[in-house]
Amino acid sequence: MRQAVHIFKKDLRGHWYEVAVALAVTVAFAFIGAKQAAFWRTGGENRDLAWELVMFILPLTWWALAARVIHSEALPGDRQFWLTRPYRRSSLLGAKALFLLTCVNLPMLLADAIVVGAYGFPISSMLPGLIWKQVLLTAVFILPIAALSALTTGLVQLVLTLSAIGVAMLAWTLAAPGLSLGVLWFGLEWVRTYFALTAGALAALSILLWQYARRKTAAARFLAAAAVILIALGLETIPFPAAFWIQSKFSKQRFNESGLQVRFATERNWAASVVIGTDSVRLNLPLALEGIPSNAEPSPEALIATFEAQDGTTWKAAHDPRTNVIFEGQLISLRTNLGKAFYEKVRDRPVTVHGTMYLTLFGNSRITRLPFRNESVELAGAGRCRATQAPTGQNYFLLCDSAFRAPKDSVWGEWVGGLEGLPRATTLNRWPSYSPFAADLSLNPIYQYSTYRALQGETSAVEVHTLEPLGYVQRDFEIKNLRLADFERH
Repeated sequence: MRQAVHIFKKDLRGHWYEVAVALAVTVAFAFIGAKQAAFWRTGGENRDLAWELVMFILPLTWWALAARVIHSEALPGDRQFWLTRPYRRSSLLGAKALFLLTCVNLPMLLADAIVVGAYGFPISSMLPGLIWKQVLLTAVFILPIAALSALTTGLVQLVLTLSAIGVAMLAWTLAAPGLSLGVLWFGLEWVRTYFALTAGALAALSILLWQYARRKTAAARFLAAAAVILIALGLETIPFPAAFWIQSKFSKQRFNESGLQVRFATERNWAASVVIGTDSVRLNLPLALEGIPSNAEPSPEALIATFEAQDGTTWKAAHDPRTNVIFEGQLISLRTNLGKAFYEKVRDRPVTVHGTMYLTLFGNSRITRLPFRNESVELAGAGRCRATQAPTGQNYFLLCDSAFRAPKDSVWGEWVGGLEGLPRATTLNRWPSYSPFAADLSLNPIYQYSTYRALQGETSAVEVHTLEPLGYVQRDFEIKNLRLADFERH
């Protein structure tokens, strides 16, 4: 332990300039974040550009700091001067870890506390988010660069390695432009995120332990390359049903699914359509849900569907099941493209649709009325919200802040009065996260979402509605004897 402390002090003296720069940027992060909180609360000067700039520079200072401190006792090769010293490698690793915790994690923890406190969140209730955010930042920003630094002899080799990784990622996306990584899973996106960061962090930690214990650079470099490939393949091949199964384990409430049914909505037969294109056929089929528990409101997340002809020929809907279901208000539709050859074969013959719908069931409705006083009020499931009116004109705003993560709840505002034919309700939280953890992966400790209306006439308040996700269920269904030609639109 004494040797690790000795190396730690030596690193502080030797890298004081890098430490000073990193601390200065962290202080700027806390200062600008607190000023932004004041801007949203009382107006004044907006520092959006400075805020974006400091969040861009901050990880660069961490990477430079981690690379410099690890390269000061570079591990590859056998000509380094530090090898002649009686350094225990466990002490060396412990000193580097202590250095990064002291110069990166601890200042960032304090900066986050200052920012969330400026937005009105009590620090005592934010401790899980504060700590978990540091875990995420370490896994994503610190461990990977530390592992790469342990595999390289200096800054030039590190930059070349990072460039090679960037070129490989570019080549991957160019070779396979149809990857599903560009399609977000919204509330369930955390499953893919945590797969990538967990695999990356474990690989980086294994490389660091292996290098400091054995200095087997060639084997460690092979492990790093294999980890990058496996993470990329895993992100592409994780099936949505598997992610939904994981999410279902975090259901707050179990529902009796036996009465839940999915059927073709014959009462909305007019909404069904087939539009024939040059290479494919666009299909839209209205669906209806029956047997939903009285204390729950459904939200379709995804749909898997297979079309089967009488002779057994099949066509599967789009690879990513989120793109197969459209949910607008209370209207649900199966929307997909069919191959033109398959459609021409079955257009005048009965087909059977085999499908599985994935649903989030919401409940525990809460309604809070906020007058336009620009007062921040804490709302369960939504964070802290305030309703405000522009000094001139009839522009009304509803602004909400959530600490460390996007809310799980469905949140929308309902304007009171002054509508004159305008829709009364507007959605706020368009990017929910169903993650069970206290923080999402983001440098910004505050997640903001808002809506506004230019209303005519008098209005005094807005009602904020929240619905909590209680359960995640899936239901198989079958639609028989469907004649697609009946729905053709010209």
